Amino acid sequence: MSRAVTNLVFLAVSSVLAVTTLLAFGSASAATLKEQRAMFLRAKKELQAGHIESFQDIAGKLHDYPLYPYLRFEYLSRYLWKAKDAQLAAFLKQYPDLPVAADLRRSWLYYLAKRNHWQTYVDNYTTQNDELLQCYYLHARLKAGRRAYLLEDIRTVWLTGGSRPPQCDEAFALLYKSDLMMDELLWQRIRLAMNDGSTRLAAYLGRKLRHTDRAWVDRWIAMHNNPWKWTADPAFGDAPQAREILAYGIRRLASRDVGKAIERWQQLRGRYSFDTDQVSGIETRLAVMAARNDQEDATALLDAIRPQQVDENIFQWRIATALKNRDWHMLLKWTAGEATDPSLRQRRQYWHARALEETGAVEQARAIYQKLVGERDYYGFAASDRLGIPYDMHHQRVPEDDAAMQELTAMPGMVRAHELLQLNMDYYARREWYGATADLSRHQLQIAAELASQWGWYDRAILTLGKAEAYDDLTLRFPTPFDRVISRYAKRFKLDLAWMYALIRAESAFMEDARSPSGAMGLMQVMPETGRETARAMGWKSFHSRDLNHYEKNIHIGTTYLRKMYDRFGNNLILATAAYNAGPQNVTAWLPRKGCVEPDIWIEQIPYTETRKYVSRILYYASIYDWRLQHEIKPVSMRMSYIAAKSGRKIADLSCTSAALSMR
Repeated sequence: MSRAVTNLVFLAVSSVLAVTTLLAFGSASAATLKEQRAMFLRAKKELQAGHIESFQDIAGKLHDYPLYPYLRFEYLSRYLWKAKDAQLAAFLKQYPDLPVAADLRRSWLYYLAKRNHWQTYVDNYTTQNDELLQCYYLHARLKAGRRAYLLEDIRTVWLTGGSRPPQCDEAFALLYKSDLMMDELLWQRIRLAMNDGSTRLAAYLGRKLRHTDRAWVDRWIAMHNNPWKWTADPAFGDAPQAREILAYGIRRLASRDVGKAIERWQQLRGRYSFDTDQVSGIETRLAVMAARNDQEDATALLDAIRPQQVDENIFQWRIATALKNRDWHMLLKWTAGEATDPSLRQRRQYWHARALEETGAVEQARAIYQKLVGERDYYGFAASDRLGIPYDMHHQRVPEDDAAMQELTAMPGMVRAHELLQLNMDYYARREWYGATADLSRHQLQIAAELASQWGWYDRAILTLGKAEAYDDLTLRFPTPFDRVISRYAKRFKLDLAWMYALIRAESAFMEDARSPSGAMGLMQVMPETGRETARAMGWKSFHSRDLNHYEKNIHIGTTYLRKMYDRFGNNLILATAAYNAGPQNVTAWLPRKGCVEPDIWIEQIPYTETRKYVSRILYYASIYDWRLQHEIKPVSMRMSYIAAKSGRKIADLSCTSAALSMR
């Protein structure tokens, strides 16, 4: 190894720390910001190539460049094994709010654990979400003799439903030998394990109980494996453990055979003194599963749920069940009163009005619709359509505040975010933005959203306004980037331009490199396999999943697939939208068995919460985009068609056409 590499050190954090420098930095600064950016990229390239002297020379001229800490980070990360503990600690102390500092700390902690440097590990540990690092921390405290509150901390890490890494074993052994380890603590973790489906862990923990209690764990595991058998005439006394195991078994059986679970529950509840929470949990589970499986007694079970137990999930199944059965009187009952969950208010009011309308109370219904007219969402727009009233967009720009804007742009995190954005280091830029906006006031967040928009960073503008709960600036919330490409493909595939914008806005918020947990990529969130199949059908000679991160290729493939869904479902925008989100097979399965269904009724019965919200969101986004594009605003109802039963291989049914036209 060359002497330059061996002696390379970064600038000392401070004279107080007296850290030896690795780089002898020059005093000259780059003449322009553009030159500094080019030098920064060149320095990164030299470091990656292992050209340390060249890297040293370039980095020495960038000590006043905002992204200079990133060069220090990259060097320290790459040469962690050469850096001294004092240098790493100094960097972390100087840049506590630098997002990548947390990455460096994690790497360093792993390195220290590998080298058994436990005292240094303890001295530099901060709370981590990483289970292995947590275990190492407990182990480090044991080895370093730092035992204050150690047992309590071990208990916290131990008390989980899943297994922990073996690096925790020594610490856990200490807990098992302590006075803290009583049967009740073991039962706490056994419950967590069983609710997590970790039967092997539960069995292991059960062996640490007294023999009589150990038998209950065995019964619980047997119930998990075969609830059909063990809920039938159980030979359990009316003990707390028996009730807990039986309640677990009924809930588990409901997922497999809800009819049998209902029957068994009726037999058991008279024999055992289940507590209120157990009864509520079981009856809620049975009601949901009965509704999901079209059981005849679903309505009665849903109606029996206490008002305080009615959450969004129960409310959804109540609405879906009442609408499926066209039981307007039950829907009227279930939507009466105020929603305990504020997010359900508009939905509850709209369907209460629809139930009133269907039961003949037209004037009462109109009065409720009138209250919803001012809401700029799906239910507000749908209420306006019922009354034939045009939409009021209530657009209002965020307040101008030059002083706040200057203050924000001077924040180190904002400066770094902007530089990273200019260098196409979007992942790091977003992390900086997240950190910089973490503690801003609502007013500052609105100014920050305006700043992001000025930078052309539309996804940050949208998300930051959402964080501020400031929804009236429609210019910021519904931007129109990539307009040339989106317009071209909308015209080419004869697709509604506002619908396309709405879909992209909902899918990625215009984040070009967006990637979902399921692997969907890019602006239109195309799955790689779907992209590959679509590209092949389009005649592309080659396709790589990375193509989906290029805006034009993504839009080309996405609109091709969207047009395919539109054709497949008879030019029904609602069905095509649902299919884009949930897949065409699911949408086909959700079609009515016969006749025609009103679109708002069909949407409410979509069993996937994500897809149901997605479809309604895109419908009202499209109307807002009509306004943004200065087009004639189409009411939501103009984009909704009746949903026809599948007939052979065709989805479209002309018998629904007249019904659809009657909506307009």
